Amino acid sequence: MKLNFKSIASIALSSAVVTAGLVALPANAATKNLTVETVFQLTSTDPARSFEQTGNMINRTLYETLLTYKGGDASTPVPGIASKWKVNDGATEFTFTIDPKAKFADGTKVTSADVVFSLNRLKNIKGNPSSLMNGITVAAPNASTVVLTTEKATPQVLAIVTSPALGILNSKVAKANGGSDAADAKDTDKALEFLKTKSIGSGPYVLKSFNLTTEVVLEKNAKYWGANPAGYDKIIVRNVPVNVQRLNVIKGTSSIAVDLSPDQASGVGSKVNVVTGKASNVFFFYLSANSAFSGATKFTADPKCVEAARYGINYNKIVRYAGLGAIQAPGIIPSFFSGALTQKDAIKQDTARAKTAFDACGIKDTPVSIGYWGDGGAVNGLNFGSLAALVDEDLRAIGFKTKLVGAPIAVSLPLYRDNKEEMGLWLWGPDWPDSTNYTESFSPGTKVGLRMGWLAGKDPVITDLQTKAATETDAKKRAALFTSWQKEMNKRSPLIPLVQPAAILVANKSVKGVQDHPIWKVNLSELK
Repeated sequence: MKLNFKSIASIALSSAVVTAGLVALPANAATKNLTVETVFQLTSTDPARSFEQTGNMINRTLYETLLTYKGGDASTPVPGIASKWKVNDGATEFTFTIDPKAKFADGTKVTSADVVFSLNRLKNIKGNPSSLMNGITVAAPNASTVVLTTEKATPQVLAIVTSPALGILNSKVAKANGGSDAADAKDTDKALEFLKTKSIGSGPYVLKSFNLTTEVVLEKNAKYWGANPAGYDKIIVRNVPVNVQRLNVIKGTSSIAVDLSPDQASGVGSKVNVVTGKASNVFFFYLSANSAFSGATKFTADPKCVEAARYGINYNKIVRYAGLGAIQAPGIIPSFFSGALTQKDAIKQDTARAKTAFDACGIKDTPVSIGYWGDGGAVNGLNFGSLAALVDEDLRAIGFKTKLVGAPIAVSLPLYRDNKEEMGLWLWGPDWPDSTNYTESFSPGTKVGLRMGWLAGKDPVITDLQTKAATETDAKKRAALFTSWQKEMNKRSPLIPLVQPAAILVANKSVKGVQDHPIWKVNLSELK
C-alpha cells in the first residue's frame, strides 16, 4: 500500500489454466461458491503480518475490526466489533464499546481483552503493518470497553482501526498456539504457522485452506453473529495471471476478475458487469537519496539528478498506456482523498530543463539501474515491466545510462523495502483511508522515505507540514496542509508520481454488491 505491496507470489500459467474450470458451480447447485481471480499480493493470513491488497481482501472476511466501512465508501466508519464509540475534544482519546452480540467463529464472546491482545500483538511483532499502532496505546477499563490513547491529536485513528491489520483475534486460542502480545513478540510470537491453517476471528467466513502461490479458500462461518452473514458457502481466491483472468470471467469459470486494464475489460460481453472507478493505487518512480551507497546513488541523491528525471518523463505517454479512466498522478495522494492535487498541479514534461539538470548532476558516464517487480506482475491491469520500459526510454533520451533490473516479487520487494535500489518503480495504495497515510509514509525519515534513502531531517519544510497535518482537526485546514505538502514534495523529494489508473472489476451478473474499495479492493463479505 496500503506498496500499499503491501509480497506477491508468482503462479505458472499452466496451473491457472488447469484449475480455472474446477470451481464455478451453477446457481442452483447444492453449494453456492464464488471464485475471485487476482494476481496475489499476499504474505499470510495473520493480520499482524499481512499488509498487501490480497491479504487485506481476505483478512477482512476473517477478522473483524473495531470499525469498518460499508460498500465502496472509505469516508464514514460504521460499527464493526464496536457498536458505538466516542472521541474526546482533543482527538487524543477514543473509546469503543464492544457489541455484546459479537462472538468468534468458535462461539466464544469477543471481549476487550481480545482487542488489547490483538492490537498490542500487532504493535510488538514490529512487522510491516506495525506502524499503524505508532503512538497509540490501548487499554481495557472493563470487559466491554476499549480505550485507544494518543499523546497528541490524532484524528485519523478512526480510519486506522478499520485496517484489516487491526483485525481482532481470539486471544485464548492465539496464546494456546504460540501467540504473544509481549514487548518481545517480534521474537517470541510463534502463531504464524497456526494462522496459515486456521482463522480465529469473528468474521462471516473462516479459513479453509491457504496456499501462498495458488489459492486461499474461505468457508461460511456458521456461527456468524452479525447482521450481514456470508452470502456464499465457499469463496475461492485464486492467483491467476491477468490474461487468464479475462478468459475465465468471460467463460463463466470464475466469478470476479480483479486486475483487468480498461482495454482488457472492453469487449468482455453481456454476461458480465464491469464496475469502474478511480483506483486508490498511485504508481511512482523514485531515485535513491542515500548518497552513502557506492555507485550511482552518489549521483541519484543529487537534486539536479532528480530534477532531470522529474521533467524528462513523458507523463502523457504513461497515461495513454494506462488506458481509459487513468489520470496523471499530480501528487502521491489519490484524487478522492483530502488535499489531493488537481491536474493543473501535475508535473509537465520539459525536456530542455531535464537535459540541463542532467548535465549538472554529474551522472553522465555512470550506469544506473531501475528496480521493479519483473515476473509479469500487474496491478490494475498495468504491468510493472511495461511501465518501467516507458520510464527507461524517457530517461535514456535525456542522457541517463539506465539498466532495467526486474525480478520476482520475492526478490524485488525486499530490495525496495531495504533501500537497496538505485532507482525504483513501485506503487502505493492506502493502509488507511486518510491522507495522513501519505504524509506519514513518504516524508523524510518515514517508512517509504527511508526506502528511498531519504533520511530524517533532510527537508524541514516538508517534515513541518507533515507534523501539522497529523494533528490538525479542522477539515479545511487539514486539506490545505495536505495540498501544500504535496506541492513541496513535487519540488524537492526523490519521489515522482506517475499515474493513478482506473479501478476495474469484472464480475458475473449473478454476483451482487460488487464495489471497489481503496483498502480491501473487493468487499468479499458483502457479496451475495
